[in-house]
Amino acid sequence: MDRKTGKVEVTAHNHGFAVDAPLDRDSDTPFGRVRVSHVCLNDDVVEGLECLDRLAFSVQYHPEAAAGPHDSAYLFDRFVELMEASR
Repeated sequence: MDRKTGKVEVTAHNHGFAVDAPLDRDSDTPFGRVRVSHVCLNDDVVEGLECLDRLAFSVQYHPEAAAGPHDSAYLFDRFVELMEASR
């Protein structure tokens, strides 16, 4: 689930590894502050992080895999917007 929009996505992923980040607050990392942006509704595993001090974000699944009807395609638009904003 995208925590910003509430949108639920069907994704292709595995949980053989996980990011340890709090769901209820922002975290400090060596790369700056981050916020959990996506979470798995089945087990609360962190599925995405948004960098608050840099123009970057990540997801821990395969948005290009189209497990659903291109549920995660918006992430590529978000990436392009970040690149355009940094010009």
